[in-house]
Order: sequence, then structure tokens, then C-alpha cells
Amino acid sequence: MPVLAVFDAQGSWRDTHVCDGWITEHLAGQGVSWGRGKKKGQQVLDSAGLFYLPVTDGYLGLLVEAGEWVSVPAGKPHFFDAGEAESFEALPAALPLFEAFVEEVLSLTGNDAEDE
Repeated sequence: MPVLAVFDAQGSWRDTHVCDGWITEHLAGQGVSWGRGKKKGQQVLDSAGLFYLPVTDGYLGLLVEAGEWVSVPAGKPHFFDAGEAESFEALPAALPLFEAFVEEVLSLTGNDAEDE
């Protein structure tokens, strides 16, 4: 299940969305697309990952699962974390990295990371 979180410029979590249509629409506004399964010219992810996209008033955080793909236009700033990043210099320290992002999403949906 993809998750799109909206953050302000300081990295404070504002909104969370899991609706495919909403995610597709808001990513398209940034020139970004995503999908599931094979698509010509796209490499499908082998595991979950977190993409951060700087936007005018903050950041979008897109959590995708294995079997999904993301297409970011050439030259568009973005960051990718598959659970290995320690930090990204260009991002506010308040933005959660992969593990913390997943824990927050689980908490928001009433799940416990310990149960997974």
C-alpha cells in the first residue's frame, strides 16, 4: 500500500494519504508518477522504500512497497531511503527516515510496529 505524507518546510508531518487516486493526482502535479507491477522502461522495486520530493511549501514523502515503481523526471530533486540512510543533508532533520516513517504510518493506522 503506498502512503503519501505531506510535510511543511520545517519537516513537520501535516497530512497522510493512502488513496491511490489522491496520491496519483498530487504526484502528477510534481511531474512524478508511480504504479504497480511491470511497466516498460520502469524498474520495479525489490523492497519497500521512501522517496522525498521537495515541493514549494515543504516535502512529499512517498512510501512504496516491493513490486511498485516511481518515475521522477530527470533533474528533479528527490531523495530515496530504503532503510539504509543515516541522514540527508538537504532535508530538515525533523523529517523521518524510513524506519521512523513506517512506525508513524503504523501508529496512524492503529497498528503496532511490534506486531509486524
